[in-house]
Amino acid sequence: MTQALDHVISQWARLGVAFNTQPSAESADLELLLLETARVASQDERVFVTVATWLCRYGHLVARHRLKRLVTVELEEQYKPVLGVLLDTVRQQTETAHFNDVIGECSPAPEPAPLFEIERNHDKLHRLAERHASPISKRWNLWARTLHPKDSALRPTRWIMENNPGYQSRADFKGDLRSSIIAALRHRPEAGEGETSLARSCGATRAAVRNSLTSLERAGRVEREYVGNRRKISLVPTQACSAVNGTSSSTA
Repeated sequence: MTQALDHVISQWARLGVAFNTQPSAESADLELLLLETARVASQDERVFVTVATWLCRYGHLVARHRLKRLVTVELEEQYKPVLGVLLDTVRQQTETAHFNDVIGECSPAPEPAPLFEIERNHDKLHRLAERHASPISKRWNLWARTLHPKDSALRPTRWIMENNPGYQSRADFKGDLRSSIIAALRHRPEAGEGETSLARSCGATRAAVRNSLTSLERAGRVEREYVGNRRKISLVPTQACSAVNGTSSSTA
C-alpha cells in the first residue's frame, strides 16, 4: 500500500467508510479528497467500490461547483477518466444529475485498459476484465465490473455527522453553490479576500456568488466587511452561527 493510498483510506474512514484503519484526525476537504481518490483508486478495487457506495448515499454532500473547478484546474489529465467512471457509475446508480457538470470536465482514457493495476499486469486478469467490463467502464476506456454498492461498508448517517460536524452545512445546502462557498472559505480562507476571488475559487459567476452570499449572510453563516475597497468574506464561528439559528452549539 502506498503512502498516498493509505492517506486516502484514513480520510474515508473518518467519513464513515468502515476500513480497518485509524481514521484521520480531521474531517477531509471532500472535494480535494475526491481528486486524491481518483489518483489512487486504480491501486485498490475496494477503495473504488466503497467510495462509489458512499457517493451513492451521500453524494449530495459534495459541493459540485467547487469540485468542477478543482477538476478543471488541479486534476491531472491521466486521472480524469478514473474520476469520470466513478461519478458516471454513481450517476447510473442514483439516477441523479448532481455530478453532470463535473463528469463533463472528464474525458475517456486514450486507450482501453483495465481500471485496476493488478489486472493490467496479468494476462488472464486482463482478458477477464475486458470480458466482464460494464458498459459505463467501456465508455471511459477503463474496464471494470458492474458496481454493486456495499451499504454494509458504511457507518450510519448519525455517526458520520457526529464525527464530522462541519458537514452539517453540506447536508443543509445539498451541494449547491452555498456549499461551495462554505467549503472554499473553510479550506482556503484566502478565497474570501473578495467576491471575485471567491467566485473564481467556486467556479461560478460573481453575480451568482453574491446572491448566495446574501442567503448565507441572512442565515448567519458568513459575514462581509469592507477592507479598503473590497468586501472581505469570512465564515461566522460555529457558536455564533448556532445562536443566530436558535440552536445550541452541540447540535450545530
